[in-house]
Parts: sequence; C-alpha cells; structure tokens
Amino acid sequence: MVAPLPEKLTPEQVFREHAPRIYNLARRMLGNDADAEDVTQDVLLQVVRKLDTFRGDAQLTTWLHRVTVNAALALRQKRANRQKHEAGEAVDEVLDRAAPTGTVKRWDVPPDEPVLAAEQHELIDRAIGELPDMYRDVFVLADVQGLDNAEIGELLNLSVPAVKSRLHRARMRMRDLLAPHFEAEDAP
Repeated sequence: MVAPLPEKLTPEQVFREHAPRIYNLARRMLGNDADAEDVTQDVLLQVVRKLDTFRGDAQLTTWLHRVTVNAALALRQKRANRQKHEAGEAVDEVLDRAAPTGTVKRWDVPPDEPVLAAEQHELIDRAIGELPDMYRDVFVLADVQGLDNAEIGELLNLSVPAVKSRLHRARMRMRDLLAPHFEAEDAP
C-alpha cells in the first residue's frame, strides 16, 4: 500500500521531519560528521528542487533513504577518486625528485664502513678515557700522535724506560678494555 503524499508538503516540513534521519543515515555510511553534513545538505537541496516531481509510488521516507544512500555513495566515490589521483601525483612527484640527474657512480667505500669506523673510533676514545692519567698521556702521545719514546720522555720529564713501561701497561689495559668489542666469539 502506497502512502498518500500530503496535499501541500513543503520543503520546511521535510527539513524539520526528515533532516535528522537523513543526517544519521549519512553519518553511519560515511563515518564522519563533516561528510554527513555535506550529504544532508545535498539531499535537502535535491528535495527542494524535485519535491514537486515526487509521484508517491513509494513512501517519502523510502525516496529520501534512496536519495541519501546515492548521495553518500557518490561522495565516497568522489573522495576515493580524488585520493587516488592525489596519491598518483604524489608518487610521480617523489619519483621525479628522487631520480638521479646525472650518471650514477659507484661508491668508493661501502656505506657501512664509515658508520662502523665511527663506532670503532668512539669505542677507542671511550677506552682511552678510562685509562689512568699517567698511562693515558703516554698512550696518546705514542699511539695517537706518533711521537717516539725519547720525545715523550722529554715532554713528560720521564726516562725512556719509564715511557716504555707505561706505554706497555697502557696498551695492555686498552686491550682488556676493547677485547669484548673486537674478539671473535668461539664457534660451537
């Protein structure tokens, strides 16, 4: 049974009575308030424009439901196409910016070598910092600066045998400090 259309249905009556239902349906379909508001506005504008063409073959609520669903699906499709288009442009832009502009040369050094060298340098610096002052001075002057034992003795007011002894002890301590980082583990 088809519900008869009220004699003089006005757009204001449709707004008052059906706008909340249109909004709630759009909100459930689209998942956010802003899109639901846009769809509600579009549906109500269509109702204003086409209310006089409503024949009454179905209930007004059924017609509004169908118009709302179609508007929500259209908005969803429009957003999906826009996102797809924008994503495609973004990928093209990234690929264009990332493309090499000239010939690509091979690296002289594998990329992990500088990182490993920096890490190794940091470990050695930390170990040197842990040496007692009297050993650290001799170690730095001999093994870092490259001075010979006689020069080190003059700078530190030490005899050459004292320099040799301290340098030997410094190297032994450095070996002990660095061994956990550089010794190979025993294979099972």
